[in-house]
Amino acid sequence: MYLVGFYSPKAKSGVTELSLSVYDWLKANTTLSAAFISYGELKKEETSNELVHEFAKLTLAEQKRKVKRMKKEYDIIIYDASSQLSEGVLKLLPIVDRLFVVGEEHKEFAVKLHQIIKLNKIFDKRVKNFITHLQGSKTFIIQENEGHVIGFSHSKKETNDIGQMIYTDYVTYYINQKLIEENEKIFKKIKRIPKEELFKGLYELGIDFEKALLFQKYVILREALGQNYNEALEVLFPFLINNSFEELLEKFKIEISFITKLK
Repeated sequence: MYLVGFYSPKAKSGVTELSLSVYDWLKANTTLSAAFISYGELKKEETSNELVHEFAKLTLAEQKRKVKRMKKEYDIIIYDASSQLSEGVLKLLPIVDRLFVVGEEHKEFAVKLHQIIKLNKIFDKRVKNFITHLQGSKTFIIQENEGHVIGFSHSKKETNDIGQMIYTDYVTYYINQKLIEENEKIFKKIKRIPKEELFKGLYELGIDFEKALLFQKYVILREALGQNYNEALEVLFPFLINNSFEELLEKFKIEISFITKLK
């Protein structure tokens, strides 16, 4: 369900040792089911279904299937990306829910890496589809906080501190996923409403009269600008759910004002 990555661009920086210690801590101190994936080879540990190594030998498609299957089976997966800079590693890093770049001296590198990851999510369809496939559409993410996406760790940072941080992140992520699931159920109901009866259908679902009417007007505006109806629904849905009538109205007014200025 929740994937945590450990990475460093510097060889022999202790990434594998650190990530294994966190994996062991989670198994010893929580009731969550934990698994471990190593991009490279584990020479001392006994591998099993929950402790996988030599991930680099799998094709990207095989890696995707493996991660997808394990995320369904385990609560937390620790991903040891190992101390190497390669195309294969960079392809998988965008899928993690929290990324630790090991070594305080790599802070600038980590910031650049995060920028690359965000860029990939926007423009690389293969990466974007992978993200959507595993985590659900980003449209429905309730909490988007960069502090929960990328973290910095001293190479000697206590395993307990990192373990506690990951566990706290997991709890937040779990709650978010439940909210996402509820939102997706509502969105599916909205998509089934006939286009010409959108306002009425929203009102019958429990949306306030004024807000339902405004949302329909907003969708009509987007369609008039050339946006596909279903795409307009998906893009505007988070504002319907998470914003008040006043906030939605203000956004609607700003958009109309912007369009007017362009003419």
